[in-house]
Amino acid sequence: MSFFSEAASIIFKQPFTQKLGKLEVDIVSSRNITEKVSISNNPIEGGFNTDNAKDEPTEISVSGIISKFSLKNSKITQVTTLLSGSIPNRLKDAHDELYRIKNEKEPITLVMKYKSYSNMLLSSLNFPDEANSGETLRFTAVFKEIRIVESQLVSLDNSRIKTDSAKKKSSFGRQTGTEKAFEPKSTISLGQFVKSLF
Repeated sequence: MSFFSEAASIIFKQPFTQKLGKLEVDIVSSRNITEKVSISNNPIEGGFNTDNAKDEPTEISVSGIISKFSLKNSKITQVTTLLSGSIPNRLKDAHDELYRIKNEKEPITLVMKYKSYSNMLLSSLNFPDEANSGETLRFTAVFKEIRIVESQLVSLDNSRIKTDSAKKKSSFGRQTGTEKAFEPKSTISLGQFVKSLF
């Protein structure tokens, strides 16, 4: 590739940027996305259905590198920034942003190579100290998906609740009517009983 074609590709071609919330990551050295489905261990009666399997929260481990100067910006932009006397401390800003995400415990969106993942919470953060790091910030972050649900309260009118005492009650799987005291059908005297034996 010639110098001019290389310069043109740097200036006009913007590489795809992976993001952790608002933080742009220059290089993702490793990415591990774990998607699990938990399946019931209990015997399934009447055939399998989706109630017996549920999706577990997604877990993503990202090892990334952030350089002193953005790889997304062109060389001309970086030289212009230096000549103007403005030297941004991009490494400190990235370091502070990762700590802010961890401390504030806010769900963020991860923009990965093939998909975006919303409602991801930072569960682990590690900064490996390597001798060859140079002017870069290296980190490993583990994110876990959180499920956000909404509940709705419904008020009931007490007058609509029936309190019928004659309602049938269930007793050990049998349906019984209203409870009544035991009454014998008929009574006989001892003399009548003795006569009935002969």
